[in-house]
Amino acid sequence: MATPLDPDRLRRILNLRSSRVRPRDDYDLPADASTAAAGVPDGPLADLVPGEEIENAAGVCYMTTRAYALDETRGPSSLGSLLNLPPALFHPFHPQFGLGDLHDYRHAAFLDTETTGLGNGAGVYCFMVGVGTFEPWPNDRDAALHFVVRQYFMRNPVEERALLLALDERLAEAELTVTFNGRTFDLPLLRGRYRQNRRFMPPVGEGAASLAEDRPHLDLLHPARRLWRRRLQSCRLINLEQQILGLMRSEDDVPGHLIPELYLQYVRNGLAGDMRRVFYHNLEDIVTMVALGDQLSRAFGVEESPAAQTYLHELDLAALGRAYEATNRLDLAETHYRRALEHVRNPADRADLFARLGNLYKRQGRWHEAADIWQTWLSSVPDPGPTPYVELAKACEWQLHDLAQAEMWTAWALHTLTTDPSRLAHPDVERELRHRLDRLRRKQRDDASAAP
Repeated sequence: MATPLDPDRLRRILNLRSSRVRPRDDYDLPADASTAAAGVPDGPLADLVPGEEIENAAGVCYMTTRAYALDETRGPSSLGSLLNLPPALFHPFHPQFGLGDLHDYRHAAFLDTETTGLGNGAGVYCFMVGVGTFEPWPNDRDAALHFVVRQYFMRNPVEERALLLALDERLAEAELTVTFNGRTFDLPLLRGRYRQNRRFMPPVGEGAASLAEDRPHLDLLHPARRLWRRRLQSCRLINLEQQILGLMRSEDDVPGHLIPELYLQYVRNGLAGDMRRVFYHNLEDIVTMVALGDQLSRAFGVEESPAAQTYLHELDLAALGRAYEATNRLDLAETHYRRALEHVRNPADRADLFARLGNLYKRQGRWHEAADIWQTWLSSVPDPGPTPYVELAKACEWQLHDLAQAEMWTAWALHTLTTDPSRLAHPDVERELRHRLDRLRRKQRDDASAAP
């Protein structure tokens, strides 16, 4: 069993800033971070977090293993249901992820790190790396498939190289990594740690290569933001776990911002009461990624598998419509905008949907349907603002060549604008409308004087 390092030496190794680590002998954590005050058992790591010490050519580190049956539910679905949904369905929305040729998650590695800091500089370590994979369990070719999570832990920085080598071996067969915010945090940090240790450890192979920027990587944060940001505001993993999956973690969880300090305390005193909570936090993050991947796949997978798309919140339908429009799949955008309008009641959200659907029809030259949408906007949204009037004026002028109708709609737009004091903060809009109205009246006078 490795012995804890001297704390002063550890501070130099980790290069932690004095604002985060107080160089005092009476260092301890905030009261709400410590398990001791809550009466939670404290003691050696092996007693509180059962695992095994693994040894390789780079040294030793610690590893825990947890296997979940595929029929275990996590939120609305079972863990195994993700295996029926291909990663490739995200490709049209996020081509940078390189998922176009991937048809299942059987060779995916769900990865999450816990670190000594929030940056990715040379002094920031990944002291824990959790990896979840679908594999036979127990480790037998004929055993039933399970979702297996292994957590690699360095009990002090001396064990980092052994952790990295063990991770390299675990990821050797991975065709895809799945993370939550790993594109900007976890994977760049791990790549940096491999570079930092390259000359001190045996050569690494395909496992480390699977973390390269050009390898397939699904970062669930990006489709999550695309689908849920407008409705939920916060797309933090813990918030999605509660709002989308309907799950609440136990009191064993620990806020992420406390984790670097908890690790430093563990290295200082060797007591693992708080580290047990960090193991729990990391484990829950990884299993939650499977469940979120399933929910996101069902939302974005309408084209691949229409039956897979479960009931969606009306604002999620609108978000999917925007996503399809951005990828130029206008038929699916129209379908989702119209489905959303059937349920949305908030006037601002309805106005946004009418505007998007009207613009969609304009892009396709479907002027009758566009005009119908603008008219419906006027009749179903209180205080609709000048936009639908302006759109109808443009259609009358340029498509119907009916200048009188165009003048009428422009005058209504100007009236709507000038009778609402809150809109007078946009003088450019008022000037544009007055210019349009003057131009339409001048054209009508010119046409009248030119008539026989």
